[in-house]
Amino acid sequence: MIETMQCAGADFCEELSGADDTSFARFYEGDPSSRLIYSTENLTLLADMSPLVLGHLLLLPSNHYMSFAQVLSLHEAEVSGFLAEIVPLYREAFGEPLILEHGSSAGQESHACITHAHLHFLPIDGDAVDDHLIADALAYRDLGSLGELALSPWPSSAYFLRVYRERVRVYRPTGEQKRQYLRSVAGAVLAIEDPEWDYAVVMRKGELRRTMRMVDYWPGKLSGNVMTVDAELSCGE
Repeated sequence: MIETMQCAGADFCEELSGADDTSFARFYEGDPSSRLIYSTENLTLLADMSPLVLGHLLLLPSNHYMSFAQVLSLHEAEVSGFLAEIVPLYREAFGEPLILEHGSSAGQESHACITHAHLHFLPIDGDAVDDHLIADALAYRDLGSLGELALSPWPSSAYFLRVYRERVRVYRPTGEQKRQYLRSVAGAVLAIEDPEWDYAVVMRKGELRRTMRMVDYWPGKLSGNVMTVDAELSCGE
């Protein structure tokens, strides 16, 4: 049985709960006032705080889970419906999306682990990302669908997820990957100098603001199917 976890002090949770003192608020100082795009009952879409490229978005559960394998085990229909709605809009605005995730588990002690699950959406070549992961000697398994991520062993394991052109692949970390590993791989594909892919090194405010302007029509397109973000969201409740 998957249980939500307490997340006191986790910045994603503070931001989703409407807290004033968050990293986003400190860096952007009200311009824009929010990076939230829209939500469903259990999912929230927002722009990455320092986008590697226009269209770098994050999808995360409004409650606190360590991986989307855990989220899918409870909310597979909602995740599938959300992706069916968002992917055509994403293609229209930015191009074919690559979806990446570093899934963590409660027993993982690596400094690279994730404390609040999130999927990255990036308009970059997924095959080029595969080349980097394979070059780093990561073993992988191809899945028949994203829903299979909810099956053992993934909800209790660390993994790297890659979804591209409806092809789902899961890589096994070796324990030697550095912090923000997938972000560094995406940065390499985008020819971003190391370590400028690190959001602690470079804050790409212009890309976030342009991304938010490019998706400002999405809630209107989806208003009949999703709940737009017009109130404070809860985290872990």
